[in-house]
Amino acid sequence: MTRILISGLLVYDSGKTWVGTTLVKKLIEYGAKVGVFKPIAGHNAWSQFAAIIESFSRGLLVGEDVVKYANVVEDMDIAMSNPIDVLLAPPDPQEYIAANVYSYLADLEDQFKQMVLARVSRCSNRLTQHLVFPKNLAKIAHPLRGRIEDLATKLNATVYSVDEFVKLLRKPEIEEELIKCLEIVEKERDIVLIESFNNALTPFRKILSKVDVIIIVTPTRAFIYDDIKEVAKALDEAVALYGERGFESIHVLSKVKPSSLTYIKPRLSLDENDEYLDEIANHIISTK
Repeated sequence: MTRILISGLLVYDSGKTWVGTTLVKKLIEYGAKVGVFKPIAGHNAWSQFAAIIESFSRGLLVGEDVVKYANVVEDMDIAMSNPIDVLLAPPDPQEYIAANVYSYLADLEDQFKQMVLARVSRCSNRLTQHLVFPKNLAKIAHPLRGRIEDLATKLNATVYSVDEFVKLLRKPEIEEELIKCLEIVEKERDIVLIESFNNALTPFRKILSKVDVIIIVTPTRAFIYDDIKEVAKALDEAVALYGERGFESIHVLSKVKPSSLTYIKPRLSLDENDEYLDEIANHIISTK
């Protein structure tokens, strides 16, 4: 079993899923049995509205990145492969004009101010719970808010506060649930690709000891790390210095020399070949 962790250098648009889906597709073509694990995902109701329609169709809150993986891995169990999903929505700027319009821009940088729906799937009992955050939802412009409210009703979402949700995510039992999900995803697989979120090096600390290769991606480049112990040491030092911000990939990139690095080609579709990603796929196969 080989586990590959893909992390992003940037908060947005690093290209994790673009690289990840390409690698999964290539590895399957090479004959490997591949699983995908994206423990925590977030998506935007405005810029990724198609995900709302997809969630209606599936009866499960799901983002477009996870759907892209599911389109490549045909037998992928979305709830197990992506146990935590969060839907964000931008607040209505009109509500800020009378008070402080500058705080609108600040709130757009604060994901906690934009959380409107969430899903938590527990792999120990195969139960899924959807949550709705009314305080944030009330700040959304009416046309979009109405569609989100309809989705919350469809999913039978439980009323929750963002603070309660954050406390839930920080419980030790959640990390154990995520490990259980990984174990389920790994069954009868040769390779599991794990994708982190935003610019976090790892979705949670414990999983780092289980991976064999780390790939940090950013537009045009991929940095490959084989020495996981050295990466873990740099991460722990950064967390000791900066707290939660220490989990950002930039701290590892600044301290640890990658085992190798390569380009990422601009492409129009997954079907277009990238010989640089072929090199990474071959490296992954060689670590099996």
